[in-house]
Amino acid sequence: MRTRDFGGGPKPQHRELPYADKPVPSNDNPWSWLRTAAGKTASESKLLELVRVSMLSLWSIPGPYTDEGLARSGRGAELCDLMVVFGDDVLLFSDKDCAFPQLTNIELAWSRWYRRAIEKSARQLAGAAASIRRQGTRLFSDPACTSELPLRMPPPDRIRIHLVAVAHGSVLAAERYWEAQGEKLGSAGSLFISSKLAGSDHRQQPFHVGWPIGREEFVHVLDDVTLPLLLSELDTVADLTDYLTKKERLLRTPACDFLVPGEEELLTMYLTTVPDGRTHHFPAIEEGAMVVLREGTWTAFRDSSEYVARIAANSVSYLWDNLIEYQASHVIHGSTEELFAGRSEPSSVTNERVLRAMASENRLSRRSLGGTMRQGRALSSNQKRWMRTIAMPDRGRLYCFVFVPYFPEQQSHPDYRDYRQYLLYLYCRGALLKFEAAKEIIGIAPDPYDSGIASVDFMMFDIHDSSISSDERLALEKALQKENIWNAGELRAGTFYDVTYPYSPTVVERLGHMGKRLAHKVLRRGPRS
Repeated sequence: MRTRDFGGGPKPQHRELPYADKPVPSNDNPWSWLRTAAGKTASESKLLELVRVSMLSLWSIPGPYTDEGLARSGRGAELCDLMVVFGDDVLLFSDKDCAFPQLTNIELAWSRWYRRAIEKSARQLAGAAASIRRQGTRLFSDPACTSELPLRMPPPDRIRIHLVAVAHGSVLAAERYWEAQGEKLGSAGSLFISSKLAGSDHRQQPFHVGWPIGREEFVHVLDDVTLPLLLSELDTVADLTDYLTKKERLLRTPACDFLVPGEEELLTMYLTTVPDGRTHHFPAIEEGAMVVLREGTWTAFRDSSEYVARIAANSVSYLWDNLIEYQASHVIHGSTEELFAGRSEPSSVTNERVLRAMASENRLSRRSLGGTMRQGRALSSNQKRWMRTIAMPDRGRLYCFVFVPYFPEQQSHPDYRDYRQYLLYLYCRGALLKFEAAKEIIGIAPDPYDSGIASVDFMMFDIHDSSISSDERLALEKALQKENIWNAGELRAGTFYDVTYPYSPTVVERLGHMGKRLAHKVLRRGPRS
């Protein structure tokens, strides 16, 4: 059972569907090597574990190799310590676990540690990014380059590469340093972000990080405090890449300087700036500004009622993660079934594609999807058939859920699944009559809670042309009517709208907020003439 560290909040521990337990993977399964893939060091293994919980296991690739140099030395070049390839986003991680030198001269100690733990990683990451940007780069799971990875790089005109240097070993030294300076008492020991620093400037600024290899290549530097924090608070690939992209854009604001006492304070600014209640942003910064954040905002935010409410609301969303990991484990073990409509690709390719679509949902969207899974499985356990469609209009995507009760005394489970698959197919096809703008339909039909069996049927439709002939429409409508699907009795429609912080402040808190806003306005108004 997986658990997540939510920075002090409750830890949901849902595992409603077990992993696949096939003892021997298929020999021709391109994903089977992930069963035993691991980091080469203890810290790399820990990084892989953290990333797999957030990004999920199918797209977290430890130690990939390229075939550059293979002809010369007989051995490929290791690209990075960990890579995530997901849609148009590629995340490259370099992990360095370096003991901080025990020297009385802190600048010398910092300079030595910085060169080994950060500067070296940044240069390796820049080289990896350059390799990926070269067209034709192939990736392998082994140094002999005999096993090519089943993932393909995004095209050059769409690829977004994020470089992440993970530097271990500085936290305790940073805490002692700031306490000796009489500053940051009780500090978390995370590294300062100082955008003024570039290249060799870092060596005279202990525990400050800006642009390790210059402003042309952006490198996110994380430490033992901020790595687990980011991967727990932004624990979907959509949320993490959104933050990294917007952070890069913020720190590149022309002629602006930033001084931030730790990545956690920058994360707080992002998480608490939600203009529409749903989408996180950084505040707009005017060109030429000097932005200085104060320490302690993360601690205050983590202790707030809004944060606690967000964690509680997110709890049900992890059922969606469980569903993805359940099917991903079958992909890795080669035990999936071919049940996707309108696709001519191999089963493993199609399975990865549908799971990637599901995993592209952010944490907020997963609330409705996970809630639907819980409600539907509970209703079908109570001998009720239930269907629901959730539309994602911005992507032209429909999720069609079918929940059917199982009566083992009346039918075998294979016969039950045959009927459930038929209903799922009809429901997905019928959705086209209701949502003509749909470009993609994903159908999902799991077992009820009370079945005692864990199986899930998936279907995927790519919609290139939603028009159908009058004869096809008539036949489809007849089949839908026969099964009582998409009519007034079966229709379950509704608009899902949720907000990141589903919290209603008390009267006292509202009055306090009102007083703060009034004071802010009075201060800005200035003296009267």
